[in-house]
Amino acid sequence: MAYRPQLDPQVVVSDGDMSGDITSAVTIIQKISYLSYSYVWAGTSPVGAVSVEVSNDYELSADGQTVINAGTWNTYPVALNGTFVTSIPVSGNTGNGYLEVNPAAYAIRTKYTFTSGTGTLNVTVTGKVF
Repeated sequence: MAYRPQLDPQVVVSDGDMSGDITSAVTIIQKISYLSYSYVWAGTSPVGAVSVEVSNDYELSADGQTVINAGTWNTYPVALNGTFVTSIPVSGNTGNGYLEVNPAAYAIRTKYTFTSGTGTLNVTVTGKVF
């Protein structure tokens, strides 16, 4: 039987404060070809946008705990209604969203860029090889 790497669901933003920008925890995606982010938010008219960033030079120590190189982060284009964009709008008192990506990068993270309002954001990432 062949080995198929997978990334079990991991919370990368827990109760993030949507009254400012939020950057998720970094996920190392070596050997993972498809990922998805699930977003859930609630608040008083939070307005902003979510995006995905990738890095090939982000580096952790051997124990996986200390960041050796914070990395160079580049925005990863995502599809919205058949067009590639650099961010997807978020609005409404409550809501949820889903982004599927297949980067060939070493590390990945997601960002929420604040425009107005307040709220709480939770984000989960998962991945696998097809």
